[in-house]
Amino acid sequence: MKIIGISASPRKNKSTLFLLNQCLDEAKQTAEKSGRDLSVEVIDLAPLKFGGCIACGYCQKGVQCSQEDDFQPLIAKLSDPDLCGIIVATPVYMGCMSAQAKAFIDRSVLFRRNGFLFKNILGGAIAVGGSRNGGQELTVQAVHAGMMIHDMIIVGDGDHFGGTAWGSHPDGYECDETGINTVKNLGRRMVELACLMHS
Repeated sequence: MKIIGISASPRKNKSTLFLLNQCLDEAKQTAEKSGRDLSVEVIDLAPLKFGGCIACGYCQKGVQCSQEDDFQPLIAKLSDPDLCGIIVATPVYMGCMSAQAKAFIDRSVLFRRNGFLFKNILGGAIAVGGSRNGGQELTVQAVHAGMMIHDMIIVGDGDHFGGTAWGSHPDGYECDETGINTVKNLGRRMVELACLMHS
């Protein structure tokens, strides 16, 4: 089993990546307790340069994209047959996901056009807002919408839509215990469901 986490912040090594790693660490610990093998990989979009889908139709001829940019190496990673889950973590920008997250989701259409390759893969979302109630739930739902277009299985944190954290916590995002708990719960739920599906 493999879970890929997408850090869709344009900023390197900030709150979004931190919270995604918290989520994936909990996923690994849950898998170990269950006696299951799980590999995790983080794809950090911050240093990558790629734009949105240009609707050229090239991907209708195979799992490929006409745009020669930094999205190209991601195609093979996301085609891994062991992939059982994808978690998209994004900051909240203007009440929704980042441009990087949107471009990533739009470019992923090539997997849909070639036999719904993400069908029945688990999907989770983490949103990091500038305040405690800064649009996180709306952003998580927007990410979920893209996942539903793929016919993925949406996973929450067991109590909420997904991971919702406060990037500008007065004591620093590393001290946002409430937010950290939601992302850890998401990681745990992803593995619990993956184990049920692959038992």
